[in-house]
Amino acid sequence: MANILLTGNPHIMGFNSPRHSQHYLIKTTAINKFAKIWRPLEGLALWKYNPEKYDLIHSFNAIPITNQPLIITTESFLPRTLGTGGEIFKNILRQRLIRSNCHKIIAMSEYAIIKFKKQNEDWRFLENILEKTEIIFPNVPIRATQPKQYQPGTQLQVIFVGNHVARKGGIVALRTAKKALKFGLPIQFHIASRLVCGNDMYMDAKNPDRYKPDLELLKLENVTCHGFIKNQQVLELLSQSHIQLLASLDDTFGFSVIEGFAAATPAITTNVCALPEFVHHHENGFVLDLELNAYRNWIHRYGDDYRDWVSDAKRATDEYWQILDSTYEYLADLTLEYLQSLIDNPQLYGKLSTGALNQAVNHHNAVTTGKRLDCLYSQILI
Repeated sequence: MANILLTGNPHIMGFNSPRHSQHYLIKTTAINKFAKIWRPLEGLALWKYNPEKYDLIHSFNAIPITNQPLIITTESFLPRTLGTGGEIFKNILRQRLIRSNCHKIIAMSEYAIIKFKKQNEDWRFLENILEKTEIIFPNVPIRATQPKQYQPGTQLQVIFVGNHVARKGGIVALRTAKKALKFGLPIQFHIASRLVCGNDMYMDAKNPDRYKPDLELLKLENVTCHGFIKNQQVLELLSQSHIQLLASLDDTFGFSVIEGFAAATPAITTNVCALPEFVHHHENGFVLDLELNAYRNWIHRYGDDYRDWVSDAKRATDEYWQILDSTYEYLADLTLEYLQSLIDNPQLYGKLSTGALNQAVNHHNAVTTGKRLDCLYSQILI
């Protein structure tokens, strides 16, 4: 048994490390306050002092300065040196990836590899690094033992999970609820969210007042707002719901989707980023198509092709709000069509639930992935 130090965002690291391990896992608290002073420092792995000795470091999204054996999991950019002056720091940090003690880079998805390759396309060592890179999907405990069914004549339960209510598709859920009520459809919408929107939310309209009419829809009789709730309560709601809606404009992965799959709950998502790698249209859910760039981002996501966020100045314009408003409306119309199809064809729902559970068991299973990561740790330390 070896001592493995895990560092990075503890919530996300939970999806990317063994849930139960044959090794001793040392879970640390990352230090990211320096990134508030200079954002590119987000790419450097720092953690609070821990006196326990460790044999290997498994880091998420950040590169440590160390001579210890090392594995790094990335969701998109690596090194994650975004911001002013980041290019210089990127060149310094990525030299650590060449070193012999950096044994493996784990990409959360094919999307992560696409972004990594684009970011480092000018680097002469890129092909060398790709040789020690592999995809391992995030993992979740499997909670369901069999698929679910939708009983005709009962309410279809739809859940949205996401604190960023606009970016992740909560506005789409609310507009869909309004349309469902207009047509008298038996659908109940559950919103689990802090309802954060506008201001500093990088995809949103700058002025939060733009969202006031949509947030008023929380008062509709077919909407239940749960606010911010703990993850265990989210998991219970996912188990109780028929389908999850994540009409996201930008989401590097979408952890709640695979948590839903583990409860045999299919999903309706957009086609951005990694989502279409595990949400398959008419197999375990429905995919809402947005126009994307070459790197699987919504075409309005960046100021350039792949990296610079849309500017605050642009987010404050009427033109940008019109783009968002029409996109929310388009996604809501399409979502309603798919929900109607489930009400009209309950057998289709059973097929999607079966597909969702199979996807979780075969590709996101905490037991299988945990053993795979444990084996990787052991191989490195032989």
